[in-house]
Parts: sequence; C-alpha cells; structure tokens
Amino acid sequence: MFGNLFKKGASRLGADLEKLMSKIETVSQAATGEAEATPKSLADGSSSFTKVLLDKPGGLGEFYFPSELIGGCCPRVAGQEEEIVWNAAAEACDTERVHVVWQSTENRIWYLAVRSSEIASHTNTWCPFASLLPDMKDARSVPVCYTYFSDEAATMMTLTAEGLQIHRGMSSVVRAKAERSARELGDAPVIELVPDRILKLTPVPWYSVSLFEDRARRILATVAVMTAIGLAVLSFAVWLLTTMVIVGAKVNLHEAQARASSKTTELMQTVSVLRSSPVRDQLSKFSDLNDGLLTLNGFLEVYEINKEGQVRWRAIVPTNVTADRINQIGGKTIETTPAGVAVGNAEEIAFEAAGGRSK
Repeated sequence: MFGNLFKKGASRLGADLEKLMSKIETVSQAATGEAEATPKSLADGSSSFTKVLLDKPGGLGEFYFPSELIGGCCPRVAGQEEEIVWNAAAEACDTERVHVVWQSTENRIWYLAVRSSEIASHTNTWCPFASLLPDMKDARSVPVCYTYFSDEAATMMTLTAEGLQIHRGMSSVVRAKAERSARELGDAPVIELVPDRILKLTPVPWYSVSLFEDRARRILATVAVMTAIGLAVLSFAVWLLTTMVIVGAKVNLHEAQARASSKTTELMQTVSVLRSSPVRDQLSKFSDLNDGLLTLNGFLEVYEINKEGQVRWRAIVPTNVTADRINQIGGKTIETTPAGVAVGNAEEIAFEAAGGRSK
C-alpha cells in the first residue's frame, strides 16, 4: 500500500516539475525576445512593460479583451509617468485598485486601464491593444483604428496623435463606428485583429500598482523581521559578553577573597607572635607601672632593662602616699627628697646599695 502511494506521489511530482521547467523556459525565452526588441523609450523606464520586465517574470496565458476596458492619453512629465497614469486610471475606473498598461513617447502618455477585480477573474491574460500602443514593436503609425469582433461584442481602439479612445458594443455598431472614424481621420487604416494576427503580437502584461504596493509592504515586513532578528542576535551577543564579564569578575572576586584571607591569616599569625614576645611583656609591664604612678600623681624618673631582661625603675610620688599603695605598684620607699618620696623596685634598691653599679 505504502509502495503504491510512494510511486503515485513520485510520478505526480515528476510531472509537476516537468510542467514547471517548461513554463520557466517559455517565459525566459519570451522575456529575452521582448528585451531584445524593446524600443529606446522602454529602456528608459517610460512604460509599464519595462516595469514588469524589471520584476520577477510570470507566465502569460491567453489574450483577453476586458469588458470595461478604459483608455486615454495624458501629458507626460519625465519620471512621473506611473503616478500620472495611476491617477488618470483611478479616476476613470472609480477605484484605486487598477491594472494599467502605458507607453510614453516624447511629451505624451498613452494608457489602457481596467479594474483589478475584472483581471482577478482572468489571471495571466493580456490585452492585444496593449501591444499596439504608439511606439510599440507591433504598432502602426497614427492615426489608426484597431477592431476586434467576437460572438458577444466588438471592441475598437482609435489612436491619434493627441488621444486614444475605446469603444465597445455590437459588431455592426462598432464596424460602422470604425468606418466613420477612419473617414474623419483622413482614410486612416482600420486593422481587424483576428486570432492569427493576435498570436503574432508581442504580449504585454498588465501592471498593477496595488500589487507593487503589496510587494513593497512585504519587503518592509521582511526588513522589519530581519531587523528584529538582527537585534535579537545583537542582544544575545551582549548578554553572552555580559555573562562572560560576570564570570570573569566572579573568578577575580574569588582570587581577591583568597588573597585577603591569606593576608588576614598572616596578620593574625604576626599578632600572635607579637602577643607572646618579650617585647610585648615589657611594654605591658611599663604600661601598668605608668598607669599606677598616674593614679598616685607620681612620675617615673628611671626605667631600665638590662641585657638579662631585668627591669629596674625609680619614681617620685607625693609624701601623702601610703606604703600600701606603693606596694601595689611593686615598689618600696627608698628615700625622701625635696620633690617627694623616692620609690623603686627591688632591682633599683640593690643597684643603689651597690653604689650605683648593677649586680
């Protein structure tokens, strides 16, 4: 079962691809021939044909004469042909959604227009009158009348040096109108468009201003989407860079914390060493002695530490200081002097008893 479905799908896909390639080849050949045979005015971008050639080509099918075909002629302003034709066509068709074909030569623009709603029912068709506008490849010199007769109705396009007119009606009425117009234009030729003659014309596709506006909107939407994607990529890059910076900062923070911890440990070790050193003990004893003398309103005369680390000191205190308070600071009374009572520790007493010599 699955094998049959696969074979059918493969055969359909092959047929579709073959049709698509044949259409592409046909359109490419037609576009190449049209480009080679394009007049100088077309190469200057002065016609709808050039506009369509510059766009992505699409396949054209059978010819079709719209029932509400409108034509006219306008003064030309170089570079504003499209706007002029669109304004004239929109006013004549009473809608802004129109399909147009135009050709400009010197100071005039000849155009054909039809409502886009009518073309929507006949997609990929072209109007033979569009290939016969002045200065086109298959056009005759003006004045000239072109007619087309069908089973339903007849259509006539009259071209003069100053204008373009479209008439549509019954075959007999249009034929009489063509003969009268030819006489009024000085025996202008009346050319009847039959299928064989039409097939020899170079097809000129319709040009839709509204479709090009839709394409412009799609292009803008695509640009907006691409811009959003670019901003998203840029935001991701900024986020990634910020993340890398944060990670690097955390690593540096850990290293700084490790260094600070190491320095703190070293400092604490130094403090511990200083706390247990003899110098600290001597400084502590000196501080205690000095504080005790300050409470007694006394002052220190001598404080000496010998090589063996022994301390001797001598101080003067007021005469009203009792022996108990002197003993509290580790001293003894030595003598009374005019400045007060001289006190000192045992090492000082022994030093003075030896006549001022250390033991």
